[in-house]
Amino acid sequence: MKHLLYISAIALLVSCQPGDLKTRSNDTIHVGVFDKNGDSPDCITDALEACRIDEGITVRVISAADIMGGDADDIDVFLFPGGGGRSETGSLGLLGQQKVIDLVKSGKGVVGICAGAYILSETPGYPSLALSGAEAIDIEHDNRGHGLAKFSVTGEGKKIFPELADSDIYYSLYYEGPVLIPAKDSKYKYTELATMLSDVHTVAGTPSNMTNNRPFVIVTEVEKGKSVSVVGHPEATQGMRWMIPRLVRLVAGKELISYNANVVRPGIHSKEILFTDSLLAKQSEAFGMLIKSKEEKLSALQAIVDMRAWSAKKYIPQMVRDSSFDVRLLAAKLTVELERTDAIPDLKAAVTTETNPAQKQQLKEQLQLLEAMTGRR
Repeated sequence: MKHLLYISAIALLVSCQPGDLKTRSNDTIHVGVFDKNGDSPDCITDALEACRIDEGITVRVISAADIMGGDADDIDVFLFPGGGGRSETGSLGLLGQQKVIDLVKSGKGVVGICAGAYILSETPGYPSLALSGAEAIDIEHDNRGHGLAKFSVTGEGKKIFPELADSDIYYSLYYEGPVLIPAKDSKYKYTELATMLSDVHTVAGTPSNMTNNRPFVIVTEVEKGKSVSVVGHPEATQGMRWMIPRLVRLVAGKELISYNANVVRPGIHSKEILFTDSLLAKQSEAFGMLIKSKEEKLSALQAIVDMRAWSAKKYIPQMVRDSSFDVRLLAAKLTVELERTDAIPDLKAAVTTETNPAQKQQLKEQLQLLEAMTGRR
């Protein structure tokens, strides 16, 4: 993989001091994705697979017991995925929370995605680690909606994401992430790398003008360590998953590297898609069509991906086991489009069980495209 030409600019990141960002790209970064006894397995999988884009990252699931018992002592970056923030900090317990805090202060990195951003915040009345310099507001309306949200990249953010320097608007999946503001009296001050532009309030009773013009990605110096909070879900968004390993490298203090064009595809999204009641009804209808005729299945598969359905990652890969080859092939192609590298075993099995040589080759080509999206596993 090519080294970024923009690395010299990174030293300009607000609050960074010379030497903070090391340039030892050959060093393996050990990442631990936190799992609270199987909580939100899809979010955990999304985080694992996004990290596996980077051949310099070794990633595994870790638990509170691993952290407390010393089995996670080799971890360079802790990653708290989406799911339930309260349950994740609750699983850590007060001693586990303090150990993570101490490890980050001593030089480790930490990334929080969605619920993980809640965890890193300094929010009154919420079990959080106070590692981001931000607090979450309007928690009472946390169930505010989801969809493909708009965001912009700040000047500082473009130093970290030069691939996102050419447009004013980019897109990422969002699912009821926190609304962040600077925490009162925090000793840490964050730098905003990206700003949420979408005004998400599709659930009845939720206020407007709450999510827009708020932080979407922030980075914070925490004594000797760094934290990153991500409000949305780029790790689950095709074309944008590479943002997570880039941020892992940032908080690890390692050289930032570029990724291949098969995963860096910000231009494939062109509009905001928020799941209103009407779109939710269309989504439900499409899911239901997956058990109907071949033609209905083919139409539904494409519609589910085009509407950027959150659960596309569940419904699309399983269709490589349909009785119709046309359905199997489209499902394989859409699995590649979604970058569902966790479905590599599904495509391998589809190739193995296919008896028609020409059809086997078509499926094998899709498998190879999917496998090319991973670095070292």
